[in-house]
Amino acid sequence: QNLGALLRSAYFLGCGGVVVCSKNSASLSAAVSKASAGAMEELPVHAATQLMKFLQASKDNGWKVVGAAMSDDSVKAGDVTLDGPTLLVMGNEGTGLRTLVLRLCDTVVQIEGGNVHRAEQNRHQGVGGDGGEVLDSLNVSVAGGILLHRLLFG
Repeated sequence: QNLGALLRSAYFLGCGGVVVCSKNSASLSAAVSKASAGAMEELPVHAATQLMKFLQASKDNGWKVVGAAMSDDSVKAGDVTLDGPTLLVMGNEGTGLRTLVLRLCDTVVQIEGGNVHRAEQNRHQGVGGDGGEVLDSLNVSVAGGILLHRLLFG
């Protein structure tokens, strides 16, 4: 359902298309179509067999690659100005973007959230639920929608 929700958000916000990795990604199924509320049929959706080669070829053709990750190197999405064709790369919810994908990104962005700083403090202090775990991330479809909106509309 995450892919369908991402497609719906991308279509609603005016993205020109979506690229999915043909392996390690949800397939374009009836369930994805239903979750997308028809956006899958309206929005150009492409599958990249080799994501790394696709991203490099896109960069070689003038595209900017923006990755989504919570890291020390990431900047607030609202601080990024898009000045040309741009790809937003989202990782999976468990491990995020692979290291090689991150290396290809021109910029890495994060969503500024009020509880993220509190979660980081709690982690250092061992405060939180079972074993000090804290909620410090979003569902990938929610994060994708927020990032698309911030990048497209500031």
